[in-house]
Amino acid sequence: MNKSARIISNVVYGIGVAMVATLVFVALFGSNQVTNPDAMIPYTWKELAFMWLAIGTLPMLLACMAVYRYNEIKNSTNKKRNFLLIFLPGFICGACAMFIIGLLIYEFVRSILLY
Repeated sequence: MNKSARIISNVVYGIGVAMVATLVFVALFGSNQVTNPDAMIPYTWKELAFMWLAIGTLPMLLACMAVYRYNEIKNSTNKKRNFLLIFLPGFICGACAMFIIGLLIYEFVRSILLY
């Protein structure tokens, strides 16, 4: 059970890391071309990648926790370094989500106070 769970968590984590790396690349270096110009709110490729990073926060953090648990990082010699490297994609996604949540709270408070 433990070995199969470890393999499955590592595969899911690897897929998640590849997706985060791709979305970060698109969010930083993607084009400003509108993806669907007929939409009510036209988003660029950069904005969509940023939103997908925020949406993927919970699954990525769950995959990070599974890898941390099943690979027994607590017992390794470099616990802090391995912890940071394993959770880095989850922290990136979490930062995107926190930015969007903070922006929503800011706009909500601003709309109440100014209007």
